[in-house]
Amino acid sequence: MKIAGLILIGLMAAPVHAQIMRPKAELTPSVETAPAAVQAGKVVQVALKVKLPATVHVQSDKPRDPAFIPTVLTIDAPPGVTVGKIRYPAARDLKQEGQKTPLAVFGPEFTINVDLTLAKTAAAGDLVVPAHLKYQACDEQVCYPPAKADAQWTLSVKP
Repeated sequence: MKIAGLILIGLMAAPVHAQIMRPKAELTPSVETAPAAVQAGKVVQVALKVKLPATVHVQSDKPRDPAFIPTVLTIDAPPGVTVGKIRYPAARDLKQEGQKTPLAVFGPEFTINVDLTLAKTAAAGDLVVPAHLKYQACDEQVCYPPAKADAQWTLSVKP
């Protein structure tokens, strides 16, 4: 009798566990400026490709409802690097039951582009630029707790 009860509890817990698992964003950083080695004193274009599970979206960087959590990319610029324009993609409209206005969302795949300016005095060699993506993943049923994913670009700097 005890074994049957434990099995029943295990079967009931499995769906609950699956429901609370937060979808994760898969990040792929890339350096868009050619050649791969960049020069001190120049602007470097980098991109962050974000991939979510197929049924998941995130709010855009400018949600229509201020109660929703925006998707935000922050960059920890090391000395000698200045962060320029961060360009989010155009949001797509998502009609959701219970909402008068469509949601402005990204996903399940999207790219954020960034301009980085290297100081003229930037030292030659590899320069690591860390980035953090704050987002709240949602599907048709639920919005999950906010999450953060980290990435970094490695720039090969020429003097």
